[in-house]
Amino acid sequence: MKEVTSIIQSRKSIWGIILASGFSKRMGKPKLLLPYKGKPIIRHVIDESMESCLSGVVVVVNPEIAELKNEVSRSCVSKLVLNEKAGQGMSISLKAGLTTLPLTADAAVVLLGDQPLVTSDDIDAVIRCYESNGSSPIVQARYRSKRGHPVLFDRSMFPHLFNVTGDEGARSVLKMFSHKICFASIDKPFPGDIDTPEDYEQLLRKEVS
Repeated sequence: MKEVTSIIQSRKSIWGIILASGFSKRMGKPKLLLPYKGKPIIRHVIDESMESCLSGVVVVVNPEIAELKNEVSRSCVSKLVLNEKAGQGMSISLKAGLTTLPLTADAAVVLLGDQPLVTSDDIDAVIRCYESNGSSPIVQARYRSKRGHPVLFDRSMFPHLFNVTGDEGARSVLKMFSHKICFASIDKPFPGDIDTPEDYEQLLRKEVS
């Protein structure tokens, strides 16, 4: 029991970073504001993050989408970050989120604003995997046989994340340190991104099924 308590105490500050500063080009309109089960897609991601064991939640948005900024402002997230360089890709959003984390943060869980089917249980599964595997600096969710988000990075990985460029997000870091990834197994279908009108229609079909 003492050993378990020690692990939890050493990893008590785990923050979530929700990346939500894209331009929704394939959707043709701000996709994160599209309604799903009575509220915008982004609110599902925020609400599930807030219900999880995360110590705090940061949301990075594109200031050009005023309605999205206002929607996030009305939530109870710890910090709202305006990404003035959203056009330079996801890596800029990730760095903006990391920069705002408190110095006491032991790790960051990266989430995508367009994945409303990711739940607090999924986030907590990643956190539990990290807490019980102190030697793993990266934990990635694995839905049955497919890897996805959330992805947790220990603070020791932050310098590598600050080196990513373009729209790749943390893909290159995951590839570089693939041998150090611990997978949190989650027994449910993969919660895909909502990128296109077809994706959104499929999401709405799940709502009524």
